[in-house]
Amino acid sequence: MGTPTARGEGEPAADFVNQLRAVGYYDMALAYLDRLDQYPGVDSAYVTTVPLEKAQTYIDSAVAARSVDRRDELFSNAETELQAFLKNHPSNPRASEARSQLGKLRMFRASQFMTDDANSTNRRKARELYQAAADTFDSIIADLKGRLQKMQGAKIDPKKEPEKAARRDQYRFEFLMAQHNAGEARLMSAETFEDPTKDATKQLNEALQIYTDLSEKYNSYVQGANAYYSRGRVEKTLGKRDEAYGSFSRMLEQADVDELREAKIGAATELIDLILSEEENDYQEAITIGTPIQRSLRPNEEKSQGAQSLRVALARAYLAKSKDKKNTKANERKRAVSDARKLLLQAKKIPGSHEEETIGLLADLGIDAAATEETAEMPTADDPKNFEEALVSARQVFQTVQTISEQIDALKKQGGQKEQVQPLEDSISAARQTGIVILSRGLSMIRPDTDTTAINEARQFLAYLLLQNKNYRDSYVVGRFLSQFAPGSETGLSGGLIALNSAQQIIATEGTGGDFWVEEIKSLGDYLVEKWPDNPKAASAKGISIVMAMEKGNLDEAKRLIDAMPNGPEQAKFRRLLGQLYWNDSLKLRREDKPQEADKLLGIASTELTGGLEQISGGLVDEEAMKAAVILAKIHLKRDQPNDAVKALDHPKYGAITVLKKLSAPSDDFLFDLYRTELQAVVGKMTSSGGNQEKLLERASKTIDNLQKTAADAEGKKKLVGTFRVLASDIQEQIKNAPPARQEQLIDAFNVFLSRIATIADDDVTLLWVGQTMLGMAESAIPPGQNKAGGQAAELLTTAIETFKTLKQKPNASDTIPFMLGKSLRLQGKYSASLSEYREILAKKPTMIDAQEEGALAYEQWAATLAPKYRPSAYKAALSGGKKGIIWGWGKISQMTQRNPAFRDRFFRARYHVALCRFEQGQAADDKRVIQQAARDITSLSALYPEMGGANQYREFNALLKKIQVALGENPEGLPPPA
Repeated sequence: MGTPTARGEGEPAADFVNQLRAVGYYDMALAYLDRLDQYPGVDSAYVTTVPLEKAQTYIDSAVAARSVDRRDELFSNAETELQAFLKNHPSNPRASEARSQLGKLRMFRASQFMTDDANSTNRRKARELYQAAADTFDSIIADLKGRLQKMQGAKIDPKKEPEKAARRDQYRFEFLMAQHNAGEARLMSAETFEDPTKDATKQLNEALQIYTDLSEKYNSYVQGANAYYSRGRVEKTLGKRDEAYGSFSRMLEQADVDELREAKIGAATELIDLILSEEENDYQEAITIGTPIQRSLRPNEEKSQGAQSLRVALARAYLAKSKDKKNTKANERKRAVSDARKLLLQAKKIPGSHEEETIGLLADLGIDAAATEETAEMPTADDPKNFEEALVSARQVFQTVQTISEQIDALKKQGGQKEQVQPLEDSISAARQTGIVILSRGLSMIRPDTDTTAINEARQFLAYLLLQNKNYRDSYVVGRFLSQFAPGSETGLSGGLIALNSAQQIIATEGTGGDFWVEEIKSLGDYLVEKWPDNPKAASAKGISIVMAMEKGNLDEAKRLIDAMPNGPEQAKFRRLLGQLYWNDSLKLRREDKPQEADKLLGIASTELTGGLEQISGGLVDEEAMKAAVILAKIHLKRDQPNDAVKALDHPKYGAITVLKKLSAPSDDFLFDLYRTELQAVVGKMTSSGGNQEKLLERASKTIDNLQKTAADAEGKKKLVGTFRVLASDIQEQIKNAPPARQEQLIDAFNVFLSRIATIADDDVTLLWVGQTMLGMAESAIPPGQNKAGGQAAELLTTAIETFKTLKQKPNASDTIPFMLGKSLRLQGKYSASLSEYREILAKKPTMIDAQEEGALAYEQWAATLAPKYRPSAYKAALSGGKKGIIWGWGKISQMTQRNPAFRDRFFRARYHVALCRFEQGQAADDKRVIQQAARDITSLSALYPEMGGANQYREFNALLKKIQVALGENPEGLPPPA
């Protein structure tokens, strides 16, 4: 019959883990993997790869981490798991995958050191990791090379032996990838030196040898073809210009397929760089090489770093052409400048390593380096004769801008295309420039007798045009001057508001000098409130100071400004907003593993939110305030204060549950968050022994109903199931440590959640989790020494059985389902039905040891419930199997597991039950010889295995032997002590 498998096939553990990772439940995935060996029915091959799966989970979690320290910790954990897997399972089929993953992980961690802060220490750390990655890839190469060499002599026909052919192709693919990665690791290691050509010749030469072999021997494969590009990079770094030129040229000769596109773009860029750095500076050859590839860029390549580097290199070639007056006509030089400018402006829109060079080249062309688009040339305007004429012209400019703007709006409403709209927008830009020039010249012509009102109007026009033209610093200066020159007037207020807007734009677009501009905004806001005390526009300026402080993350300053405001709705609203920001910062600190700082901010957030909510007058009717009330409840939950959370939600003045009916058409997202928070608060109160448990359970059920109404679509149901699972897990943890009286209450609540999940979930993985969890809870609720469930355990099993029956009816149901169903039926004392499930599994998979053990145990426990005259035959079935031999019984189980070290525990467990069943059989039949045989079963085993499988099993065997000896009328000496 062959060697029996340790675990049955069919447990969708891999799918479950992948699903958890896909939705970001990394901690739950790790917890599940840690307990995987406790779940029967999981493929033993998958169990051995748990470290590999944990490593992938750590990596996914690290990518999503927001803290650098947390990211590094997770990457370190991943590397530890990969090394453990390779150490303990060097010949595992996935060992090659694990080594490759380890190498790539090391390279990624090394790149982080070069990105974060490339100082000497970080460069050294990166270099060490790249070298470690290279060593890892070298080991993969050596291993796969040996495997491929063994296959060379074998004639594999892909049609007759597809599996062998696929394995050979897989080995070859992994071999080539490992070589490519080994070369890349060495090249990257070399680039950690300040001067690679001088200090990293060893690494560069090793990389060159690898890429040369790849490109020459395997250029019919993707990895070999791509190696021409990497080979050229190394040769260029080593100063081998001719060789590098040849390698890059051969890269461009390769087929234009997706897998080679990135390398071809890079090779074109490098070739242009080589050509332009030569004395001949053959820019035309560079343009001929780069232009076709630049024009063929695909949509998915337009924003790539390689595309921008190519554009910048090609722009340099055009600029070189524009400077060649000897061989190039004037119109060709002008066109070359235009082509270069167009390429540079395209590249400027995409951030990356090319930015500094791009800005410098644009500056050489006379284009503002800080601009995101090419600025229009300064339009010419006839010098106005005097100020009055300049003002009239400025008014005409405004009229022109207004007219063109209306035309643009009309075109857009009619579905006008970009090429129709763009010329009009260019006209507006030109008109603004004209207005700025005219007004600047006109204001320089004012006389002592010039009308002040007209001067202020001109300054208002100028400030506005400068703001629209994105000359924010100039518009700020003009606007602020106007506000101080015309205090109390509408024109002065308009200038002050333009200045405020300009300062905000400076912070948003430049990101520098933030502290200065925040102070400027605060100062200007105070000034406007002072000079225009009754104007709501001026009052709003004060709020801008607070908002700017908040946007900058200076919450303490925002709090100071809010505290200085008079009590009222505006202050209350800002308090609520501030409380939410402190809450967000607290969550961020907790993610960064700074619990003390996070708890401190929670206290401030609670104070601000409470103060902002208490200031509400006339009832809570808007969603903003209700969201603040929900966050206040969340803060209480985070501080382990569920009673206060419930009070916050039920508060007569601002409680979101209490005043929900006053809110018109609340969004489903808000309702989902509200009811989820309510459910967490109610469950928290239940698990902390607070309040009337019956009423709380009733409220929880009602809240679940409300939650279900907000989760109508598939995504909503997914979130809802996730919420229930988290709460059910929390209750499950509480049950473990609760006293018996509390356990009963918690199990009732637990049953409610899992039952609801079973009715909502439509995916097999979640349903299986419900069934398994119910089964596990029921099993733990059965008192020691009791085989049949009763009370709450029986209720849990009822839900589990219904869930397993539902899953069993689905197409392609795994063998795990009838196994779990059989176990649940056994624990309910329905032994005949339980055995039917095991026979169904074992008829197809007789070597599923889990099912064989469960079948023998069902016979054994059933025998104990039968009338005395039927017990001997029932115990015999437990020992020797049932009819037709489908269920083996404990005797054969012990035989089948004896010689396999992996089944050591199962072997001793089976021998214990052999002795126990034999003893019970002899007792039931009143046959002393059978009882004596039970004693010999133990003593003969002890002679072979004095340790009896371990301390716990030794104690069990010893206790059973003493019990048998007493039944035989002998002195209960038990087993001899182990050596």
